[in-house]
Amino acid sequence: MLHKLSFSNFYSFKDQVTIDFTVDKNAPDTDAYFSDIHGNRISKIMTVIGANASGKTNLLKSLSFLRWFIIDSFSGLGPNDEIDKGFSPFLFCTKKEKSTFDIVFGINDEIYNYKLELTPKHVVRESLEIKNNDTNRWNIVFERQLEGGIYVNNFIKLNVPSDFDKIVRENSSVLSAARQINNQYAIKMVDYFSKIQSNIDMSDVPDKNIYNSIFSAAEFFQNKPAIKEKAEKILKRFDLGLTKFSIQELKTPNNSPVYIPFVFHKHSDDSQETPLVMFRESGGTGNLFVLLKDILAALETGDIVIFDELDKNLHPLMIPEIINLFRSKNYNPNNSQIFFSTHNVQILNELDKQQIVIVEKNEKNISDTWKLNDIEGVRPNDNYYAKYLAGVYGGIPKF
Repeated sequence: MLHKLSFSNFYSFKDQVTIDFTVDKNAPDTDAYFSDIHGNRISKIMTVIGANASGKTNLLKSLSFLRWFIIDSFSGLGPNDEIDKGFSPFLFCTKKEKSTFDIVFGINDEIYNYKLELTPKHVVRESLEIKNNDTNRWNIVFERQLEGGIYVNNFIKLNVPSDFDKIVRENSSVLSAARQINNQYAIKMVDYFSKIQSNIDMSDVPDKNIYNSIFSAAEFFQNKPAIKEKAEKILKRFDLGLTKFSIQELKTPNNSPVYIPFVFHKHSDDSQETPLVMFRESGGTGNLFVLLKDILAALETGDIVIFDELDKNLHPLMIPEIINLFRSKNYNPNNSQIFFSTHNVQILNELDKQQIVIVEKNEKNISDTWKLNDIEGVRPNDNYYAKYLAGVYGGIPKF
């Protein structure tokens, strides 16, 4: 589970910001929170709200970038390439500084802290620590620091070959490089981050092609019949007029498989059903079909799902129902988490103040963020929706 995420000098964020998923004893005793064996209470739900262009997507992108860097930076970049996939320092400043990332997360009963400092050209510092359950102190798994143009490395506990420092590059993660030689620590970390589901495209080019996403979701459901059955029940419960859906496998001219989803609707004058290809359904139905693929995959494994604009093309009343999947012990037995942005601020009255993140950009184009419970005087029984619209909490559009 994700415990805490901090970063600085990333897209519209200049100064360090922190999103803390752990909560104090004042958080309500509900199924929206999970307690690990160390006594940490962690929220399964975190929403991000704010005006257009305030930095909501950039906030979510920080975790997507870390995912890419840890998994793919070694194989995805050439030796002389700049680190530019899903990454950009704050641009509106003449002084160029390094960017920093700090993430605390749990894998089974172990808690890790991964830290990264970098520029577009190279890693300045990178480390991984594991928390000692007995002393609560952090023990180093590995670290490297650029000093005077030379890396000072500590790879002893990582258990890599003696010449590993010649393998890892200045523009790639130690973990991404160690994964190439089947290092067990690296495999464990890469496996954790690879299970993060996200709809954020790391190429910085928004994916406008819903067709590709529907094809991908159809292939997923075809290979996961149990999850397909859950998706079918949810689609029916949301009263979209359909009774079921099926996946048909076709072959392209080069004999590659392609999976076409069909939904079935009852006739108005008899009990027969007619199939309709998903691409002829409404944008909302197609979006929900794709959304359920990522959400149900995460719920199945207990991992994290990141969704920018969760409410896109969906009725506002659907959003609380989707969030309730993460509260449900039936749908979420492994304590999966959802981290999402939305313009549907009505959701605020469905959440606790520990689960609401506000993003705002100032006149200098600098984004900042804070949780609702960081604001003094916010009470658990406040009408968050009404007070947000009244501008009490900030993060409201200014016309």
